[in-house]
Amino acid sequence: MRLLSFFCFFFTLCAVHAAASGIVSETAESIRYRQPDGLEVTLPKHPKRVVVGYGSLVPVWYCAGGTAVAIPEVQSKNALPEAARGLPTVGTFSTLNTEKVLELRPDLVVLINKLNSHLRLRELLTAMKIPAFTVKYDNYRDFEALTDLFRRLNNTDPARCAAARQVTDSVNRIVAQARQYPAPRFTTVFAQAAGFRAETDLANTSCMLSMLGGKNTVPPSDGLRTGFSIEQLLLDNPDVIFVVMMGNNKALEKKFRHEIMSQKAWRELDAHRTGRVHFLPSDLYLYLAGPRFPEAFLHLAQLLYPGREFAR
Repeated sequence: MRLLSFFCFFFTLCAVHAAASGIVSETAESIRYRQPDGLEVTLPKHPKRVVVGYGSLVPVWYCAGGTAVAIPEVQSKNALPEAARGLPTVGTFSTLNTEKVLELRPDLVVLINKLNSHLRLRELLTAMKIPAFTVKYDNYRDFEALTDLFRRLNNTDPARCAAARQVTDSVNRIVAQARQYPAPRFTTVFAQAAGFRAETDLANTSCMLSMLGGKNTVPPSDGLRTGFSIEQLLLDNPDVIFVVMMGNNKALEKKFRHEIMSQKAWRELDAHRTGRVHFLPSDLYLYLAGPRFPEAFLHLAQLLYPGREFAR
């Protein structure tokens, strides 16, 4: 009964997202798409020269049968499909180089809605009659709708999108198995050079952990991340702590160990006593995993429920 309630909740959330943004109408040549900000744009089908401006979108685009002529710089090439690893880059995801984008003469530019720089670039490109649009991709829950949109833009037959279907089927199997076990309490820490933040369930790693039955110690909010302190961590005393790093992983792990784990109070935490503090690989958790979501879910399930067997 609990599992059934979870899936009802999951699909209700998907329906809410679909109502907020998604395909409005479709012809053989184009798609009318409502962006997350409510603006409707017309997008050409069968694009040949596509610039994907956000690293986590690249695997989804390729999973849906697309190809690209350029992508942003990424920290780990392992986060990309093999076919995209040698592509030219057009700056970092947060500071795309407009001149480089224009030099490529794109017939479609795919951007993310949560970055102001992407919103400004979309306006500029649209004024220059270059089709561009923004999408929402915060966590796993956005994956299926994005794959469907990208498949339609690339005119990929559904039967050829077996990879996307296999992703959702595998994830559903892992989630169903995991939720049979008692729910551990977890905290996810987002580490970067500027400091540390705690992740809500809107952030991808915490979203996956909660889908797997974990209980996030960080309360819900309308943002992906919130403040972090050792004092709050002591009050919450989670069973498991996960650290997601954006930047130099070795340097950030060293920073976290030095600034947080070296404090005397850290030793009082249950997660420390049981050795359940995990630094997560960036290619699966900093970047959204796309076709590798089953691998990411399986890894988290094994960390949440050590000693349990899971089948994909």
